[in-house]
Amino acid sequence: MTTRFEPNLVLLDSHGVYIPQLYCSDADEHWAKCVGVDYEDVQICQAGPDHEWYWEAWDNILNNASMVSDGVTWRLHQDGDLWEIPDGYTFDDDCGIPITPV
Repeated sequence: MTTRFEPNLVLLDSHGVYIPQLYCSDADEHWAKCVGVDYEDVQICQAGPDHEWYWEAWDNILNNASMVSDGVTWRLHQDGDLWEIPDGYTFDDDCGIPITPV
């Protein structure tokens, strides 16, 4: 029997421009290395949205972070809300709703 993993909602879009800062708030250098992102990008996001490179650093994290749990690779996806999605899931472009692959 194959276990299907569902996307995890991490942060609601109501957090607005603070989503990157909140997501990175407890991250340290070890975490950054484990998920494959540059710790400098994490520190920039921790500094908050007034940092001149905030959005570039967040884009780097969104595009490069991946975590493996129970043999499943999880990646970040932001469509307003921030999600952790398992490889093999896609989001409906019109609704932002996760779609399970057939």
